[in-house]
Amino acid sequence: MANDFLRLYEDYYDDIYRYVYCKTGNPWDTDDIVSDVFLKAFRHFDSTRQTHKAWLVTIARNTIVDYYRKSGREFPGETPEGVTFLTVLEDLEHDLERACLKSALSQLDAERFELINLRFFCGLKFKEMAEVLDTKQANLKTKFYRTLEQLRKKVEACLASEKI
Repeated sequence: MANDFLRLYEDYYDDIYRYVYCKTGNPWDTDDIVSDVFLKAFRHFDSTRQTHKAWLVTIARNTIVDYYRKSGREFPGETPEGVTFLTVLEDLEHDLERACLKSALSQLDAERFELINLRFFCGLKFKEMAEVLDTKQANLKTKFYRTLEQLRKKVEACLASEKI
């Protein structure tokens, strides 16, 4: 069991860390929460479980809420203010592209932002996302692609307005 769990930890640590960091916006809370996530996972580990990643993300979602509730501090929210959590976007070549994408992402409602977070920052497949969000895969895919289209239009509009 220990070897199986160690493999799970090594395979999914980065994804869970990224997901939690996108939710909290700071490395200190992220470290605490990720430690709690893997401790809970170890206590309830079952090597025969089909989808470990979706299971870990579900634990992470619940642990984030519990962490802020117990600490008495305000939860940063589903879309953290200032969008400082999007350090991944620092890889974009142009400042304007980065600014437009950050702006578009910050305008998403919590539900749509969670879709983007699960897919791109956590790397979940649609089947896993549906399991985490307890929804049908077909509905989730439709909403996800509509969200991408919405983001594309906002980014294009932003880029066009800045070029004038």
